[in-house]
Amino acid sequence: MLSNTKLHQKLALPLIILSQLLGTSLWFSINGVWLPLSAEQQLTESDLGALTLAVQLGFIIGTLTLALTGLADRYRASQIFLFSSMVGAVVNALFIVTVDIASMAWLLRFLTGLCLAGIYPMGMKLVISWVPRYAGSALAWLLAMLTLGTALPHLMRGITLDFSWQIPLLVSSLLALLGGLLVGWLGSGPHLPATASAHTFRSGLSALTRPKFRAVAVGYFGHCWELYAFWMLTPLLVLQPLTALNLPLSAVPWMAFFIIAIGSLGCIGGGLLTKHFAGLTVARLALFSSGSICLLYPLMTELPAWILLGLLLL
Repeated sequence: MLSNTKLHQKLALPLIILSQLLGTSLWFSINGVWLPLSAEQQLTESDLGALTLAVQLGFIIGTLTLALTGLADRYRASQIFLFSSMVGAVVNALFIVTVDIASMAWLLRFLTGLCLAGIYPMGMKLVISWVPRYAGSALAWLLAMLTLGTALPHLMRGITLDFSWQIPLLVSSLLALLGGLLVGWLGSGPHLPATASAHTFRSGLSALTRPKFRAVAVGYFGHCWELYAFWMLTPLLVLQPLTALNLPLSAVPWMAFFIIAIGSLGCIGGGLLTKHFAGLTVARLALFSSGSICLLYPLMTELPAWILLGLLLL
């Protein structure tokens, strides 16, 4: 039989990838049930924007806190991942009982984003700690799981159309909890020190003195600004073409799932392309293509519905 260490080494990458998928299902759990939720609570698109931005703000503040305070170096990545998954599962579920109180609902989504800061980035660190040799390919898979995890709430809504909107929300909490427990069992790998010396605020900002790091960071910022706005609006964007095709509203969550989930193939494909082309070239092509569609799509709404759906998938 395999020893615990060998067993962990053998299972590390698939478990981290699976846990990333399960944990990030919290991210757009509200968006996945937005149509029935908004109808029941008489919420507007502005409310959707506010609740989605609360998650993003929580994630930004959480990641900055981990980076600038050095907390990510003082505690094991697996411990942060487990703790964040457990708390994230609880605050995501609590949204159900506070949805009538706008300020509490916003706060809980903010806390969900805060917890996601301990899931998504820590998944990357766990990969380095276990399989640094295959970090490039593994990170492509991790990003694919982030994308698929984002799409999961729409899939869960499609499967549970005959149930109330609370059910998919509770399922995403259970999935996040399971992901945290898997990482808790796995632990952190041997290729990084368990803890590091404390960092000062200034040392946390030192990376920004490097021009290449700034270029990557700003590019990633612009990419995320576009991507998360698109993911937030996907259920609303598919309404027009699906209505034009005389498809029922029950098709909305399924189409939203496929449009978001197909990005996971782009992540894996991008990882494969970087084996043959410079990563900078691949990133430029992807950013230019996606950004161009984003800019031009509002001018294309009179095109046939099947072309619009094709553009959304692309």
